[in-house]
Amino acid sequence: MTPDEADDRRTPADFRTAQENLFAAVGLDAESRFLELETPPVRTQVFESGPADGDPPMVFVHGSDGFGAFLAPLMAQFDDVHVVGFDRPGYGLSEPYAYAEGDFRGTVVDVVEQVVDDVGADRVDLVGHSMGAHTSIQYALRRPERVRRLVTVGAIPGFPGTAPPIQVRLLTVPVFGRLILRLQQPSREAVLDVAEIFGEREAMQDHPAFVDAIAAHVAESAETGFTEFNAVGSIRGWRPSIRLGEDELAALEPPTLVVWGDRDPLGTPDDVRDGVATIPDVRFETVDAGHIPYLAHAERIARFVEEHRGTE
Repeated sequence: MTPDEADDRRTPADFRTAQENLFAAVGLDAESRFLELETPPVRTQVFESGPADGDPPMVFVHGSDGFGAFLAPLMAQFDDVHVVGFDRPGYGLSEPYAYAEGDFRGTVVDVVEQVVDDVGADRVDLVGHSMGAHTSIQYALRRPERVRRLVTVGAIPGFPGTAPPIQVRLLTVPVFGRLILRLQQPSREAVLDVAEIFGEREAMQDHPAFVDAIAAHVAESAETGFTEFNAVGSIRGWRPSIRLGEDELAALEPPTLVVWGDRDPLGTPDDVRDGVATIPDVRFETVDAGHIPYLAHAERIARFVEEHRGTE
């Protein structure tokens, strides 16, 4: 066994330490605290960086089986902006939580509302990745007066033209899904194997602190991720309750920036152009990437966002 192989099989570092290492690696000087949510009644982490005055803060919303710091490589691009990240219930440094299909939409939107209230801002710019983008759209529909700008990065689950990869669908089969959970290994190679499914293995290899944070997170988040995958999808695809209708997209009021990877396994840009076109005030940008486009294109996507934030 080589030293690298031995290192790959080590017990992952405590997630808190891995998160700090990730912040340091990307240059994000973040201060962390804990927030007691009322709905659901879960204690979770909120972290902030940048000046608290000036433009509305940017609130970043992570996706399924992720954590707030999952967006740190993109957050770090905004030195002079107040950026806010948080762990959705059950993820990161949050207390455990199980998601359910019946109240999924309401739950995730309620969490964003409480974070926005805690930040003390009347209006924010929302940046959501993957299921965090779905949540951001839902929040913008419910509370348009509180969202100045909306940004989605990566394919949006439930969006017209998208479908979950077969590997994700299999997680919703009870016996098979539980078996996969038991076989999961919190190692760098296991993380990279999953990244390959989402078209990001090569990009993720260039971010070892990012890989280590995911590996450290796996053991703690696996059960929550299993409940969320089952809340939003089945072996047949997205559950009807989380599918975004064109009537919803047409009702979006905030100016919206949609950033999509050309190789995203949930759907290509051509698969979703018609759906994107139903958003009234939208800018659609594509990059050569899979499902986590900011790993390889953080600076470019940050420029898109800065341009979007500067328009009136």
